[in-house]
Amino acid sequence: MVVFALIATVTLNALASGLVTLANTEAAIALNYRQAGELTYAAEAGASAAMADLSRMNSSYLWSTVLSGAVRSSSCDTTMMPMLASGERIDLTALTTALQAASDADARRGADNPRWRLYLYQPLAAIARTPTASSYVAVWVADDAAEADGDPQADSNGVITIRSQAFGPRGMQRTIDATLATDAAGMKLVSWRDVR
Repeated sequence: MVVFALIATVTLNALASGLVTLANTEAAIALNYRQAGELTYAAEAGASAAMADLSRMNSSYLWSTVLSGAVRSSSCDTTMMPMLASGERIDLTALTTALQAASDADARRGADNPRWRLYLYQPLAAIARTPTASSYVAVWVADDAAEADGDPQADSNGVITIRSQAFGPRGMQRTIDATLATDAAGMKLVSWRDVR
């Protein structure tokens, strides 16, 4: 009888332990799913905010001031080393340098290689006025890949590229690339791509 009780106790403990592990795993999956959804929303919100800003500068000349770094969005944080709600730091200067290095390695177009400029950078909570959001958003701008004027800091064809990147805890990220065009009729979205 004692042996049976001991076996039953061990079996029930193993089942309970398995259920606790399963519940913890399900909670972690749900948290990751929620954070991934927020990051997608954050990257889209950053791209939309940058597009709204850039649509007010509806000319190649004004876009050139953005490409040269002379003009930034009004949605800029006070630091280049923001801290996420999770306590992790983001080094926007290092991210800009890495983006530029990857672009240079990929493009190999000499003087026409795009020069990426940090344009907009703020917590999602400030951009979308969503106080519970924990993501951070950065948007870079560059001349488009089809430009052939030899000056990556000037727009001569009315087309530019933006990269919106959202950052979350544990290194989670989501990136959206978009191409915008402007003419006398206004700004239009040429392409929108979720980068995986």
